[in-house]
Amino acid sequence: MSKQYLAIAYRIYIRLCRANKFLCSSLKFRDRLSAFFWLAISFIVCAESNRMGIGTFRSPGPGFFPFCLGITLGTFAIILVVTRTSDQEEGKITNLWKGTKLGRAILVLTCLIIYCFLLPILGYLVMTFGLMAALLIVGGKRMWVEIVIALIITWISYVIFGVWLYVPLPKGFLNF
Repeated sequence: MSKQYLAIAYRIYIRLCRANKFLCSSLKFRDRLSAFFWLAISFIVCAESNRMGIGTFRSPGPGFFPFCLGITLGTFAIILVVTRTSDQEEGKITNLWKGTKLGRAILVLTCLIIYCFLLPILGYLVMTFGLMAALLIVGGKRMWVEIVIALIITWISYVIFGVWLYVPLPKGFLNF
C-alpha cells in the first residue's frame, strides 16, 4: 500500500515540475516539497505502526519504535516547512567541502575501523580507551587532559554497560 502512495507523490511532483519549471528550480520550493514528501512518509509510517500495535511505554508493541521514528520525522518535516515558508532571502549555494579538514575525517574513520578489528583481540577497556584517546587528542590541545578524559569516558561506559546493564563486553587476551 505504501508503494502506491510513493508513486502518487512522485507523479504529482513530476506534474508540478512540468507545469512550472521556474518554481521547481527554486531552492525554497524544493525544500518545501521535500518536507511535504517526508511528512507524508511519516504519516504512512505512523499509520502502519499503529496497525502493528504501538502498545504502551511499559510494554511497547512491535510498532512502538517505528511510531516514534515517524513522529520524529514528521516533526522535522514540519520544522522545515515552517522555516522555508518565511520571507527570507534565498541563500547562496556554496561549496560544502570548503574549509573542511578531510584528513581528520579519514583519521577518525581509520580509528573506527581499527577499533572494530582489534576489539575482540585486545578487549573493550583497552580499545575503548585507545579510541577515545586518539579521537580526543586529534581534536584537543593538551594531551594529558585528553588522556584523562578518555580514561573517565572509558570507565563510565564500562560501569554503565558492563556492571549495571550486564552487557557481555569483549575481554580480549588480557582478560580485563
